[in-house]
Amino acid sequence: MDENEKRILDSWQMNAKLWTQAIRNKQIESRAIATDAAIVKAITQLNPRTFLDIGCGEGWLSRQLFSLGIDGWGVDFCADLVETAKDSGDSRFVVCSYSDLASQRFSTINYFSCLICNFSILGECALDEIAKAGHSLLEDKGKIIIQTLHPIIACGDSTYSNGWRETSWQPNADRPFYLTLWYFRTLESWIDEFHALNYRLLNLYEPSDPKTNKPISIIFVFERE
Repeated sequence: MDENEKRILDSWQMNAKLWTQAIRNKQIESRAIATDAAIVKAITQLNPRTFLDIGCGEGWLSRQLFSLGIDGWGVDFCADLVETAKDSGDSRFVVCSYSDLASQRFSTINYFSCLICNFSILGECALDEIAKAGHSLLEDKGKIIIQTLHPIIACGDSTYSNGWRETSWQPNADRPFYLTLWYFRTLESWIDEFHALNYRLLNLYEPSDPKTNKPISIIFVFERE
């Protein structure tokens, strides 16, 4: 495994408890004011029958969709986060790396209406692994729904080009969040890479901060061709 990819995995193992606290106590302002609602809206307006929440973390999005009557599963490579998700009362969560997605079997569902990646495509290889898994996991015309940092905002003062960056945010000022790397992609690169893997861009949304009207994130909806 590439050293940068390994650093991502290691950091989330260390950050699992802090991340759970940040999500459940709504300590991340952008999620509270815009992005959580935006991803739920993007998913539900497609009227999916089933979903796979990839990089589900402590499971908040899966639970929200379960409550709306949508069947699905959540997967994450971090065992501590998956156990936390299960502790909330549902067993439809499983430990699985992105590279193993294509071979993973889910007892109640053979094919999914959509794969959801809510701020969970972090490494350079993740996009390719998830897109290829979609060829075996998605039903005909199935969708991949991705929410990520908006490239214009996330770029900051760095060069607008693909490459590794280091995260700097702290969800809780009183406890350190172990720094990790993530792989920045330009808007053009997101679209071109999925197109090369036989997906077409169906929809694109840009959730904004209601106070500043500046984009906080970007949501892509790709359809399997």
